[in-house]
This record gives sequence, structure tokens and C-alpha cells, in this order.
Amino acid sequence: MEMDSTQDRPDIVTKPIIILGTATRDRRFLHWVGQVLKLKWLKNKSQEEVKVMIGELLPSFACGCVENNDFLSLQEILERMDVNCGDYDGTTPLHKACEKGRLDMVKYLMGKGASTQLKDRFGYTPLHLAIKNRHFDIIRILRLKGAPLSLELVRIGLELIKVVQNKDYQLLQAWYLSGVNLDQSDYNGRTALHIAVRLRERTMVSRLLEYRATPLVLPNL
Repeated sequence: MEMDSTQDRPDIVTKPIIILGTATRDRRFLHWVGQVLKLKWLKNKSQEEVKVMIGELLPSFACGCVENNDFLSLQEILERMDVNCGDYDGTTPLHKACEKGRLDMVKYLMGKGASTQLKDRFGYTPLHLAIKNRHFDIIRILRLKGAPLSLELVRIGLELIKVVQNKDYQLLQAWYLSGVNLDQSDYNGRTALHIAVRLRERTMVSRLLEYRATPLVLPNL
């Protein structure tokens, strides 16, 4: 049986051309993009199918608007979709705003009724994304609104220990601002403070005590 020689061949139509270090595109690629943007692929679809397909694309467009800080385009899109709709990963516009640190977008979206409770496909809530990306002002706002973290307690303990091991002081501050219990332990009863002491990280120990971690918690022996 003859093997298809094109199976593993890269698609030269979508491959960029590099000229003097700058990526550009040939005419075939630009023509292909033009056909997509004309939505000719929707030509033979029923009105209901078109409505459903466009509806599924709008959350991705909305997240793109958030990433680009484009309020006007986002406002137009939100007139046609629920602010709490997510893209293929369950990422809502609020998730994206919290991830990218778009403080004004966060305020705007919450004013439009965006929920702080939703998780994306990876289990992240908006608050968790704000912590992960160290956006302090957004963490404060979300906490005032009662936004949940939705993490198992032992997972929080593991995350705090990882922060200490990585000497990530900004991330430690983000966790502190979120209101989590800094004495939360891992599966062995060890806390972030236990690990900081074991590693002899004096600055980390000092910071944890400043954030009201308790030196009296005993690990499981």
C-alpha cells in the first residue's frame, strides 16, 4: 500500500515567510484568510446553525477584546452574548481580565454581572488566576466581592510550600492578600513556615510571620 507522502509534510500555505528576520505571508495565505473572514464557510448552513456557530465564537472574541483592552468592541459583543459564557476552555471575559491584570475591565465586567464563581477547564476561578499572576489590586476587589478560590485545602498548602521553595515573595503576598490560611498544611502536616525554617530562609520566615503565620503548628511526625 502506497503511503501518502503529504501526510507529514508541513502546510506551506500557513507557514510564514521570514525576510530579514520579519515574518510575512505570501498571497495564497492572505487569500485564504480573506475567505475565512468573509464567512463563506457558513454559506450552506441553516440560519439556526449559523446562529449557534457564531454564538460559540463570540466568547473567544470577547476574551480577545479583554486582552487588547478594547472596551468598545467588548461592549458590542456583550450585547449579543451572556457575559458569563466561556470559550472552548471555559475562559470567560472575567477570567481573561484577571489573568491579564486588566483592572478596569474587571470592574466593568463585574458591573455587567460577571460571575466570580465560575471555573475554567483547568479548574481556575478568576481569583486563582489573579493570584497566580500576582495582580494585587484585582485580588483585593475580588475578595471584597466574596470571590471563591475553590481549591482543596491541602492543595493550598502545597501551593504555599512551592512559593517558599521558589523564594517567590510576590506570589506569597498575592496568596496573603487572597485571605487564605498561611498555616494550611500539605499531606504530611507541613506548612510553608516549616519549609522556610528547614531551608533556613530567614527573609521568607520573617515575611510569613509578618503575614501572621503561626510558629506553633506541628507537622505530622
